[in-house]
Amino acid sequence: MEYLYKISEQAGVPIELDFENLDGHKYEIPCLAANLSNPDYEAYVAIISGECLAKLYECYGSRLLEQNVRSFLQFTGKINKGIRETIKSEPHMFLAYNNGIAATADHIELDETKHFIRHISNLQIVNGGQTTASIYNTAKKDKVDISDILVQVKLSVIKDKDQYAEIVSRISRYANTQNKVNDADFSANNPALVEIERISRYIFAPATPTNNLQTAWFFERARGQYKTLRAKEGFTKSRQKAFDLKYPKKQVVTKVELAKYVNAWQETYYGRSLAIGPHIVVRGNEKNYARFINYNLPDIKHIDVAWFEDTIAKAILFKAADKRYGTKLTGDHIGELKQVVVPYTLSLLNIITEGRLDLYRIWKNQSISSALSDFIYDLMKQVNEFILKESPVSHYIEWAKKEECWLKVRSNEWAYNLDEIRQDFIDEKNPPKRNHKSDVGNEESDRRHKEGIIRAIPFSLWKKIETWGRDTGMLQPTLASLASDIAYKIKNNRKLNDSDISRGYLIYENVWQHNPELLEEADSLAEQDRAKAAETSDTMSPVNGQDEITLELIQAMVEWDKRRRILEGWKWKAMKDVTDGIKPLTDRMKYAFYFNLQKLKKAGFPN
Repeated sequence: MEYLYKISEQAGVPIELDFENLDGHKYEIPCLAANLSNPDYEAYVAIISGECLAKLYECYGSRLLEQNVRSFLQFTGKINKGIRETIKSEPHMFLAYNNGIAATADHIELDETKHFIRHISNLQIVNGGQTTASIYNTAKKDKVDISDILVQVKLSVIKDKDQYAEIVSRISRYANTQNKVNDADFSANNPALVEIERISRYIFAPATPTNNLQTAWFFERARGQYKTLRAKEGFTKSRQKAFDLKYPKKQVVTKVELAKYVNAWQETYYGRSLAIGPHIVVRGNEKNYARFINYNLPDIKHIDVAWFEDTIAKAILFKAADKRYGTKLTGDHIGELKQVVVPYTLSLLNIITEGRLDLYRIWKNQSISSALSDFIYDLMKQVNEFILKESPVSHYIEWAKKEECWLKVRSNEWAYNLDEIRQDFIDEKNPPKRNHKSDVGNEESDRRHKEGIIRAIPFSLWKKIETWGRDTGMLQPTLASLASDIAYKIKNNRKLNDSDISRGYLIYENVWQHNPELLEEADSLAEQDRAKAAETSDTMSPVNGQDEITLELIQAMVEWDKRRRILEGWKWKAMKDVTDGIKPLTDRMKYAFYFNLQKLKKAGFPN
């Protein structure tokens, strides 16, 4: 019952660590306790070896970083590249160069001397996930010796459970200096953002005359999600191409971009005060995002399919206006105030049209009409000229950040003709029927997705996964056997049942977490499998092979293999069913039994 409670309340089982026996190894973790006396937390400074840290990451992976604010940022950032270089060239200097990690726990147990950590409950690395992952990945990918690496750990044992989330958030905010953490990163686990992410994975944009493929808009809730998922699911060239077709890079929307698109569209008031307007968007991503979270992010119960479609329509509008404004490179830009004029004009457009613009039409077309594009362009030219003319200071962008500037723009009389874009308005007599469902999960599509991943792993790779799982103990014996079963089902193009798919996907997740390099071999091993199949097909002489398969021969094969068990059980039983008269001896059966014969001959079956 306690186990189930922890799963339901904490969305995961707490990590319990015994350093006397951590996956068969003993590690000494020297520590020093801070002399603190308070009801909130205890503090320790410890030194952990790179080998121990890598073992923790190998055993627990992302569970160790559940309270961290980002996915692993790969080795693309300057900091991560620096960490990797230090590990490879100066591992003995790692402790001096690296600021270490910050971790939290529920409970800690020291040895008799009070100088070494023996046991930790519910360990979470809240800062230093990049350091941890970099050590593990460098050791794995580059085969680097990490025995000389030591890492400093600031461990906070939180006693006040009611303040746990708040304390962890503050530790993340104030302790991180390895990679720059934007304020937006700290809201990554906001329930509303999690819901937007979930919906974005299931909602497909309609096919259009310019694109007959249905694509999805990828909402990146946590920084690095898109690259991580692309690397995870694109382990073959064909799967990578399929991923890019499904989630085009130009349709990735980050948290701060979402805030920009939504805040630029409509004013939001807090009491009588104007909390959000286009002038807030001009102030920059971080300040605009903070206002979005506080005043414009809807409650989770209001986030549904229609809300998501309208939000993407606003993104399409913003991108279209941004492109139409132009750049110096294109030579046809309106001016130098794009970051001001685009959000100002879109807010103005919503006010001018009195909120009647048909966002659903934009969603369905995945573009705006040429008439609306021209209308926005003409309006942007007027707004650009107005700000240049009316600004009391020469720094026009600074003035545009002020509410005073927006109010002056909003109250001005502009030259336009709404009849030019009347077709882009909502038809009040026949308004569009909108989908307000929020439960968009589809079990069948999930099943197809998982089966596609399983079948993308070729026979030889499944066999390597089986061997790896048995040798390392990373797969339980039943799962290792299942990997072998799936391998032969893939090879013979047999049906995968629900259990195969669910547990096969679990094996795939395990491989991705602990040995992703295995998946990188998918394409080359698939090519080898195809070559072997072609070679076998050329040498087996199917017609002659079928001709020599007789009932007498099948009977002899069944009797010979009865105790030797060279063949898989289901193959032996298929031949037994034929000799017992349960199934007829068809050409298809002869074709299959010919392969059985070749295998038995290699094992000593008399010719």
